[in-house]
Amino acid sequence: MRSLTYLLCVLSSSILLACGGGGGDGGTPTPTPTPTPQPTQNVQAILIDSGPATASGQSGNAVNSPYVSVTICSPGSTSQCQTIDHILVDTGSSGLRIISSALSSSMTLPAQNAPSGNPLAECARFADGYSWGSVKQADLRIAGEVASNISVHIIGDSAFPSVPSGCSGSLVAENTVASFHANGLIGMSTFIQDCGSACAGQALEGWYYSCPGGTNCTATTLPVATQVANPVAAFPQDNNGTIIQLPSIGANGAAGVTGSLIFGIGTQANNKLGSANVYTLNSAGNLSVLYQGQVMQAFFDSGSNGLFFADSTIPACSNSSGFYCPLSTVTRNVTNTGLNGVSNIVSISIANANTLFQSNPNNTAFNNLGGGAAVASYFDWGLPFFFGRSVYTALEGTTVAGTAGPYVAY
Repeated sequence: MRSLTYLLCVLSSSILLACGGGGGDGGTPTPTPTPTPQPTQNVQAILIDSGPATASGQSGNAVNSPYVSVTICSPGSTSQCQTIDHILVDTGSSGLRIISSALSSSMTLPAQNAPSGNPLAECARFADGYSWGSVKQADLRIAGEVASNISVHIIGDSAFPSVPSGCSGSLVAENTVASFHANGLIGMSTFIQDCGSACAGQALEGWYYSCPGGTNCTATTLPVATQVANPVAAFPQDNNGTIIQLPSIGANGAAGVTGSLIFGIGTQANNKLGSANVYTLNSAGNLSVLYQGQVMQAFFDSGSNGLFFADSTIPACSNSSGFYCPLSTVTRNVTNTGLNGVSNIVSISIANANTLFQSNPNNTAFNNLGGGAAVASYFDWGLPFFFGRSVYTALEGTTVAGTAGPYVAY
């Protein structure tokens, strides 16, 4: 498409020059107007389906998983590139992570090294498991945006077979497409780096590792500039945050839901803050919620497939691990309060997960799916919250519409 666009521009310029030099009246030619720069394409389509095919060719059976396609290139190259679909959109973490098996064998990416000069590896610990692999350098292309020469976590890299105990602990390994339910993840939280100054100042278990020969890995410090980071911050423009827009869906869910991932807030005509309320966050990226008389911390995480919170009055499912299964749909009110004092009451519905899945086997999106707290004493605003809303995530260190990030808005 770029070659075609360039060719059309050349042809148009030739026509303009031919017309401008015509007439034969000896007068001064009319100057060609300076073209108005066009805004960068900043919208990437989101698809919520059953996930990528696994190595056995089976569907991933994912629900409430928002996916995008990204293009990975060797740094500085426009020819050694690969487009990878089913990359999970995650506002609860920072950084681009790709399952190694999703990369073509012909895709060569340079390794990122630890300060010791040894190959660098990383451990990413999520609420439900851990992912281990190398760190390499790549260019990311998504919509019309480009993040050049960023650090990328390559999960399940066979060149790094030994997982340190400080990474795995008692968590379940999520190093394959089947266990990750995605070909990778694009983390776009309010934080720029995934670890930040803590990892720059000391070697922390469960983060970055120096691995001579890919083995005998030991925890290492890592400068902020080379850490795996939110790629949005590396864009030349539209780099202060994101917007996720998803349509409303019914109580029985829906199949093949599509939406938009929009880059930038207040940088173009299509990403204005408008009438959305802004909720500023604390240094941990959380705000306060009031639920059933209890005050707790909350975070917004599009990578979580349900609303996760503790409520002993809602029965847990017997065969849908982690989800709630009330006898009938229950409704609760939750009050969000930002650090800036802005509050909003959100009404949520929690349906019986077993019934939802059994009665709607082809549906992959549900707005009433919930479960027990994945992180104790926290309220996880997972993907059900995003349906029917435009949810803004503003990066730390930025000021958007007069308000300093980090914040969320909706």
